[in-house]
Amino acid sequence: MDYNNNGPEWREDYRTQPGEQSPYPQQYPPGNSQVVLREVGQQKENKLGITALVLGIITLLFFWAPFISLITGIIGMVIAIIGLVKEDGKAMPIIGMVLSIIGLAITSLMILGYIVQYLYLY
Repeated sequence: MDYNNNGPEWREDYRTQPGEQSPYPQQYPPGNSQVVLREVGQQKENKLGITALVLGIITLLFFWAPFISLITGIIGMVIAIIGLVKEDGKAMPIIGMVLSIIGLAITSLMILGYIVQYLYLY
Protein backbone atom coordinates (compact mmCIF):
# COMPACT_ATOMS: atom_id res chain seq x y z
CA MET A 1 0.00 0.00 0.00
CA ASP A 2 1.35 3.43 -0.98
CA TYR A 3 0.80 5.91 1.83
CA ASN A 4 2.33 8.83 -0.11
CA ASN A 5 -0.48 8.78 -2.71
CA ASN A 6 2.05 8.27 -5.51
CA GLY A 7 0.10 5.57 -7.33
CA PRO A 8 -0.88 5.95 -11.00
CA GLU A 9 -4.47 6.85 -10.12
CA TRP A 10 -3.29 10.03 -8.38
CA ARG A 11 -1.41 11.26 -11.40
CA GLU A 12 -4.51 11.62 -13.56
CA ASP A 13 -6.44 14.84 -13.49
CA TYR A 14 -9.24 14.35 -10.98
CA ARG A 15 -11.49 16.89 -12.75
CA THR A 16 -11.94 14.77 -15.89
CA GLN A 17 -13.42 11.37 -16.55
CA PRO A 18 -11.05 8.56 -17.54
CA GLY A 19 -10.09 8.92 -21.19
CA GLU A 20 -11.06 12.63 -21.48
CA GLN A 21 -8.51 15.33 -22.15
CA SER A 22 -7.95 17.92 -19.43
CA PRO A 23 -9.21 21.44 -20.27
CA TYR A 24 -6.05 22.85 -18.71
CA PRO A 25 -2.79 23.10 -20.67
CA GLN A 26 -0.02 20.66 -19.97
CA GLN A 27 2.51 21.69 -17.40
CA TYR A 28 5.51 20.92 -19.60
CA PRO A 29 5.90 21.14 -23.39
CA PRO A 30 5.80 17.87 -25.31
CA GLY A 31 9.07 16.03 -25.75
CA ASN A 32 9.52 16.93 -29.41
CA SER A 33 9.04 20.69 -28.99
CA GLN A 34 11.94 23.12 -29.24
CA VAL A 35 12.52 25.71 -26.58
CA VAL A 36 13.81 29.01 -27.91
CA LEU A 37 15.98 30.97 -25.53
CA ARG A 38 16.51 34.64 -26.19
CA GLU A 39 19.20 36.81 -24.77
CA VAL A 40 17.84 39.51 -22.59
CA GLY A 41 19.95 42.61 -23.04
CA GLN A 42 20.85 44.43 -19.90
CA GLN A 43 19.98 48.07 -19.74
CA LYS A 44 22.93 50.38 -19.68
CA GLU A 45 23.40 52.05 -16.37
CA ASN A 46 23.40 55.81 -16.57
CA LYS A 47 26.07 56.32 -13.92
CA LEU A 48 26.76 59.95 -14.71
CA GLY A 49 23.05 60.74 -14.68
CA ILE A 50 22.57 59.02 -11.32
CA THR A 51 25.57 60.88 -9.90
CA ALA A 52 24.25 64.23 -11.15
CA LEU A 53 20.83 63.45 -9.67
CA VAL A 54 22.28 62.54 -6.28
CA LEU A 55 24.47 65.65 -6.22
CA GLY A 56 21.46 67.79 -7.17
CA ILE A 57 19.46 66.33 -4.30
CA ILE A 58 22.35 66.91 -1.88
CA THR A 59 22.59 70.50 -3.13
CA LEU A 60 18.92 71.04 -2.36
CA LEU A 61 19.11 69.38 1.04
CA PHE A 62 22.16 71.34 2.19
CA PHE A 63 21.18 74.78 0.86
CA TRP A 64 21.62 76.19 4.38
CA ALA A 65 25.32 75.17 4.34
CA PRO A 66 26.73 77.23 1.45
CA PHE A 67 30.16 75.58 1.38
CA ILE A 68 28.73 72.08 0.87
CA SER A 69 25.96 73.25 -1.42
CA LEU A 70 28.23 75.27 -3.71
CA ILE A 71 30.66 72.37 -4.17
CA THR A 72 27.99 69.73 -4.79
CA GLY A 73 25.98 72.06 -7.05
CA ILE A 74 28.88 72.96 -9.31
CA ILE A 75 30.14 69.38 -9.50
CA GLY A 76 26.58 68.15 -10.15
CA MET A 77 26.13 70.59 -13.03
CA VAL A 78 29.46 69.58 -14.62
CA ILE A 79 28.67 65.87 -14.31
CA ALA A 80 25.16 66.45 -15.70
CA ILE A 81 26.59 68.19 -18.76
CA ILE A 82 29.09 65.37 -19.30
CA GLY A 83 26.26 62.83 -18.87
CA LEU A 84 24.14 64.63 -21.45
CA VAL A 85 26.96 64.55 -23.98
CA LYS A 86 28.29 61.03 -23.41
CA GLU A 87 25.35 58.82 -22.39
CA ASP A 88 22.12 57.79 -24.08
CA GLY A 89 19.67 58.43 -21.25
CA LYS A 90 18.83 62.11 -20.96
CA ALA A 91 16.24 62.28 -18.17
CA MET A 92 18.42 61.82 -15.09
CA PRO A 93 21.18 64.25 -16.13
CA ILE A 94 18.57 66.90 -16.96
CA ILE A 95 16.80 66.42 -13.62
CA GLY A 96 20.17 66.48 -11.83
CA MET A 97 21.12 69.70 -13.59
CA VAL A 98 17.78 71.33 -12.76
CA LEU A 99 18.07 70.32 -9.09
CA SER A 100 21.64 71.64 -8.98
CA ILE A 101 20.60 74.95 -10.51
CA ILE A 102 17.69 75.32 -8.09
CA GLY A 103 19.94 74.39 -5.16
CA LEU A 104 22.59 76.90 -6.28
CA ALA A 105 19.94 79.63 -6.63
CA ILE A 106 18.64 78.98 -3.12
CA THR A 107 22.21 78.85 -1.81
CA SER A 108 22.94 82.19 -3.49
CA LEU A 109 19.92 83.68 -1.73
CA MET A 110 21.17 82.26 1.56
CA ILE A 111 24.63 83.78 1.01
CA LEU A 112 22.99 87.10 0.13
CA GLY A 113 20.95 86.84 3.32
CA TYR A 114 24.09 86.16 5.38
CA ILE A 115 25.78 89.22 3.83
CA VAL A 116 22.77 91.48 4.45
CA GLN A 117 22.47 90.23 8.01
CA TYR A 118 26.17 90.84 8.61
CA LEU A 119 25.97 94.39 7.19
CA TYR A 120 22.96 95.35 9.30
CA LEU A 121 24.41 93.94 12.51
CA TYR A 122 27.69 95.84 12.25
